[in-house]
Amino acid sequence: MISYKAPVIIFIANLFFTVSFSLVTYLSNVVPTETIMLFRFLAGPAFLIPYFLSLKKKLVIHSYRLFALRIFFGISAMSCLFLSFKYGQIGKSMLIFECSALWTLLLSYFIYKHKPHVYSLLCVPFVFLGLFLVIQPTETTSINLGDLFALLGSFLNTGVYLSLKALRHHHDTPTIVLITYFFSALIVSIPSFIAPPIITLELFGLLCLMCSVGFVGQLLMTQGFKYASAGICSLLMLGIVPLTSISGFLFFNEYYDATIWSGIILIFVCLGIISRWQ
Repeated sequence: MISYKAPVIIFIANLFFTVSFSLVTYLSNVVPTETIMLFRFLAGPAFLIPYFLSLKKKLVIHSYRLFALRIFFGISAMSCLFLSFKYGQIGKSMLIFECSALWTLLLSYFIYKHKPHVYSLLCVPFVFLGLFLVIQPTETTSINLGDLFALLGSFLNTGVYLSLKALRHHHDTPTIVLITYFFSALIVSIPSFIAPPIITLELFGLLCLMCSVGFVGQLLMTQGFKYASAGICSLLMLGIVPLTSISGFLFFNEYYDATIWSGIILIFVCLGIISRWQ
């Protein structure tokens, strides 16, 4: 049953991420982005430090280099994605950014010698076709600064997946999440302390809910990476695209035509095949 653990765990993680990102979509209109990021990363120390203390669990680090890479790639990839939204088109930027799944699949083969099943390889172009149908990018032939940021972000996000997979060999889930979230929070707190935002009690509650749900998703994603190759896990993480599309339809009055629904169905079918054969 181990072969089914990664798909099931990562699917549940995507559900939690969808709720968290839906709250981020609502909060982004009233709260600065750096504040949202700070709350997101503070969830790690807030929940895990008491956990470590109560169990008297030792914090053992086997590879400082891998942790540094994980933190660097995580913050850098997110920053590039936000910059691509600022200077480009969000749909087009997301399509380019999601190419990280393909880079991860290829690099995972060359670095870790994890050769995917032929069915998984055949599904790769159809997954991206589904993404294209869901996002429906425009002006795909133009090149601008936003596109360059998105492309750089896709490479950096590949580093997130590969470093996470490497960390899973010698570190458990709580250790990885605590260390990466703690130091990421320290880094992103700098702009928030320079220009402190005004947060009402209601917004504070929504921020806490957002970061708590996202924290559970991060724990599940980290655990899921233990049971499959980085390339397969990165493809399974693409499930967040159709799930967030459904969230937009249900909660944000976003209209999806037949083309978008076709893309959602195509992605789910491909992810099911990948989950079965890996």
